[in-house]
Amino acid sequence: MRLSLSSSRGWVIIRTVFFSLFYLYLWMAVKPHLIYYGCGEITNFPVFYKGWAFFNQVFPHPGGPIKYLSDFLSQLLYYSWLGAIVLTVHALLICVFTGYYLKKIGITRPRIISIIPSILLLITYSGYTYHFTTALALLAALIFACIYVRIAPKDNILNVLLFLFLSGVLYLIAAGAYLYFALLCCIYEIFFRRRFSTGLLYGIITVCVGYIIGVFVFKISLIDAYSELLPFSWKISDYTNPEKMIEPIYALYLLIPFVMVVFTLWGLLTQHRFFSLHVKNSGKRKQKKNAPDKSTDTDKTTGSFKLKISCCLELLFLFVIAAGAVIFFFNSERKAIFEVDYYLGKNQWKKVIEIGQDHQGNDHVVHALNRALYQLGLLSRDMFCFNQSMRSFMLSGSEETHSPWNKIGTYYDLGAINKCECVLADSLEKYGERPELLKKLAIVRIAKNDNSSARVYLEALNKNLFFSDWASDYLGRLDADPNMSGDEEIQYLRSVMLLENKGELEFLLEEMFIDLLKRNPKNRMAFEYLMAFYMLMGDTEGFIKNIDRLDDFNYSQIPRHYQEAILSYIYLTKNMSDLQGRRINIKFLNRFKEFMQIVELHGNNRQAAFYELSKNFSDTYYFYYMFRVSGLENE
Repeated sequence: MRLSLSSSRGWVIIRTVFFSLFYLYLWMAVKPHLIYYGCGEITNFPVFYKGWAFFNQVFPHPGGPIKYLSDFLSQLLYYSWLGAIVLTVHALLICVFTGYYLKKIGITRPRIISIIPSILLLITYSGYTYHFTTALALLAALIFACIYVRIAPKDNILNVLLFLFLSGVLYLIAAGAYLYFALLCCIYEIFFRRRFSTGLLYGIITVCVGYIIGVFVFKISLIDAYSELLPFSWKISDYTNPEKMIEPIYALYLLIPFVMVVFTLWGLLTQHRFFSLHVKNSGKRKQKKNAPDKSTDTDKTTGSFKLKISCCLELLFLFVIAAGAVIFFFNSERKAIFEVDYYLGKNQWKKVIEIGQDHQGNDHVVHALNRALYQLGLLSRDMFCFNQSMRSFMLSGSEETHSPWNKIGTYYDLGAINKCECVLADSLEKYGERPELLKKLAIVRIAKNDNSSARVYLEALNKNLFFSDWASDYLGRLDADPNMSGDEEIQYLRSVMLLENKGELEFLLEEMFIDLLKRNPKNRMAFEYLMAFYMLMGDTEGFIKNIDRLDDFNYSQIPRHYQEAILSYIYLTKNMSDLQGRRINIKFLNRFKEFMQIVELHGNNRQAAFYELSKNFSDTYYFYYMFRVSGLENE
């Protein structure tokens, strides 16, 4: 009895230490608030609204209670420390009930099995994916399975009635996840209690429960009636998108059935009914419950020492497995995309550059870097210090390649409000009523003097857990001043936004930048993006034609990259450009001469020239112009 208590105490210590580290890792490394924001990469993150309307929309349906609870708890990821608590407690409960279920059916070793679910969940969080709802449904099914094995009577009729009752209730709570509960019960009855007919009857009952309650009563489609909230549902699984990392959730669902089958087969192969021995051993422990403790102090000391060693070894083993999973599956590239998008939304430009400069192979990151550089006044000086391409500049390409989400902020800042609104509408349809989208849509509609539409978005935000104060403030200001004449952001957008709404086929970047400058010649971002566009396209003619616009923005001197582009133009065309009294810095001129000397030295051997020039000139425009790459030293 003493050893048993000591062993249990040791296992409690192991789990306490493990899940403390689990929480710290989620909070400090994964940062759940990044999953909350999603960056246009997580398409299935739920929305949640306060009030009875949303409750009545979600709750009174099969799976509604789990869906409603999941939607609420998911919002707590808004704060990383709180979200980490939610995810850790959820993982802990799955592990506790996994261990309890296995113990009740006779599988007590190895105890490490009960911790595996938390490691699988850790893998999904490390990959920045969202599968909390289906994992919460699994927890509900697991709890019901534990209730079943705990109170299942010996009488067959009562057994069937208990299963029928639990299946019906669980179906209403967790929808298709009741199939997981039924599977555990069937395997338990067939392989562990040797009741083959009962197990087969459970299978028939399972099919009937889903059809009667789901299809007949709630009028759900046949597929959804049996798959809702399961990871195998067509709404969740997407075999064309490896970034969703659904495989760990499959493994989470299959873990206990797999363990049950393996232990059963092992028992049959070794002719050793481990579950029967477990029952016998449990009986022996009960008989010895009141026996006097005859252990000596030496035995106690030795047992305590062995317990400490055992705990340390088990904890070390768990740590090695968890650390290996984290190292192998942690998606640092995806985290960088999420982080730069998050800090862009917070206007923390230096943080964007700090994070983004280590992940320049990603178009989204480089796109964010350019926005941050502009806001810091560094775009025309430092953009070619980074890995630039036309593809990443405005995220050109199909939605399969680039999410529309990441373009919203750029169009918004430029003043291309019509295009911004179009992308916002597409994103709203794709990602749902995310607060960031509703905020931008409300401001855009106010800027376009459509206060009635803006109020629709603001009223929706007013029911959000974290943005209701922001929405209430805007609603109050609209009531006090419908023109929002005192709002600097609204007034700025009205001063720069394009008034003409062009179709998608007519939408060309160069034309957009020029139209923005016609609308407001003081639109500095439109000017710098136009010049960056010409440089990236290698169009030095177009660049030179707009160099006189420098006078509209009071540049004290010609920016570095502009001087490099001017030198490239002069070298290629042998034409001098009118710099309106400005001069080329002698330092840049000498550097260009050194560059050209190396080019001429290697003649037609571009590879040799590239290798030598990349050492000192990869941050210049003329290096980009010649090789169409830049910023190699930072990659």
